[in-house]
Amino acid sequence: MNFRYLYIALVMAFAYMLFLSWGQDSERKKELVEAAFIERIDVATDNPPDESAGFIEIQNEKILVKISPSTGKVWEARLKEHTYLNNKGSLGVRLFGFDDAGFKFYLNSGFAGNDPSFTVVVAGVDYVELLSLDGLISKTITLKEGDYELLIEDRFVGDATGVSFTPYVAMYRTDGKPLDARSGFFENSSYTGVAFNTPDDPYVNFRLRSIDERKEFLQRGGWLAFIQKYFMAAILTPGDREQTLTVIPPKESGGVFVMAAMSNEVQDFGLRSGVEHRVFLGPKLRTDLMTRAADLELTIDMGWFWFLAQPLMMLLTMINGFVGNWGISIILLTVLIKLLFWPISAKGFSSMAKMRTAGPKLKEIQERYKDDRAKLGTEMMALYKKEGINPAGGCFPMLLQLPVFISFFFCLRESVELRHESFFFWIQDLSAPDPLFILPVLFAGLMYLTQKLNPQPPGMDPTQAQVMKFMPIMIAGIFVIMPSGLVLYSVANSGISLVQQRAMYKKYGAPSSEV
Repeated sequence: MNFRYLYIALVMAFAYMLFLSWGQDSERKKELVEAAFIERIDVATDNPPDESAGFIEIQNEKILVKISPSTGKVWEARLKEHTYLNNKGSLGVRLFGFDDAGFKFYLNSGFAGNDPSFTVVVAGVDYVELLSLDGLISKTITLKEGDYELLIEDRFVGDATGVSFTPYVAMYRTDGKPLDARSGFFENSSYTGVAFNTPDDPYVNFRLRSIDERKEFLQRGGWLAFIQKYFMAAILTPGDREQTLTVIPPKESGGVFVMAAMSNEVQDFGLRSGVEHRVFLGPKLRTDLMTRAADLELTIDMGWFWFLAQPLMMLLTMINGFVGNWGISIILLTVLIKLLFWPISAKGFSSMAKMRTAGPKLKEIQERYKDDRAKLGTEMMALYKKEGINPAGGCFPMLLQLPVFISFFFCLRESVELRHESFFFWIQDLSAPDPLFILPVLFAGLMYLTQKLNPQPPGMDPTQAQVMKFMPIMIAGIFVIMPSGLVLYSVANSGISLVQQRAMYKKYGAPSSEV
């Protein structure tokens, strides 16, 4: 028995157990964080900073909103159908909110220079009407039935003859993370920022903490959004009037960013005049966003190869409409992609098969001309030409499929459709890493078998050859933190490629006894 292999097997088994333990601990930590957050809500103050009158709640099937009856500010918005953790008892994702450490993210609207106090006129399940204490300004906040849009109407009901007003709607956010960030306040992501669409560019975005000066655009029928992974809060401006979309950084550390849409100054408001604002608070579903505002779907980051990622996601959604399981849909889409690339892959595999068949002749040439590199190169090229071998033929299919892999990565990373969607058995969330690391290990095995089939490039350095043997383990290590949906695609892709490669080897009589 070779004890070196036994030692490697034991190390890998120990590493697997460590990874498994780490994954279980992470899930347990999430549960503890959420439990602590729920406890803290029960004992913490009910009022946000600088407020004293509590909340009025309005809700529909999609969202629950908490509003201050004294200021008309929207202090909390929580989604009902999208929970932070993948269990029934989990809290819904929050889009507006605050915490005891000073974090706050809220919405307000009205007329610039006028900040009245309100009283409640009437409140229903999905709407509330407020009136300023001086009786001059009315505010009505309504949730659209079965939708993620919040409608706010600011109306001047007093005599305003000769007075100018500037209607606005704005989001205010501190630059820190809330204490309950892991308990439903959006989701942790590498990117937190603000995005606009402008007359010159359909999509302009800035990382939140990189904004050090005022950003301003004049737009008609545009939008301004606070973006993060999966969800967003967006102000949708009307097409019948121009508005200035602006982001104002805080004047001091710990201050608030102001993200506002301000209409042009208006005069002589009549008794029935009013301004309506639309605010979207929900998940970034491409088909939904396309119906709300032009270019709003660009807030879904599809990466460098967006022109591939978007149709791939559309096709994946269509397939899932028939099969009803996102995991199976990923496998079926992988099969379609492999069929599309089948002729190109076949050429690459046939070239590799021919090179493997010519392996003994190549070794003979290498031994004969090992001291004459110029002659060695000439003889090898002559053999390649005689046998119809393209040395780079095996690399081309892989390079061609790399953009598809990257596109699929962004699809699965950014698509809220896959969030908390299960496949089978142990995979209950295709947007999260495999909790048991079975798919990464399976991919490593398939990659190892593929390496055994691939002919070693002539003249490869022995050290490099040894390093290549550990590539399956290195890639599997990376896949440990990747979404399981992406690893599922890689496993299906590798499995189909292995079957195709073996079929081509059999066709050309190439030796494959090592597998």
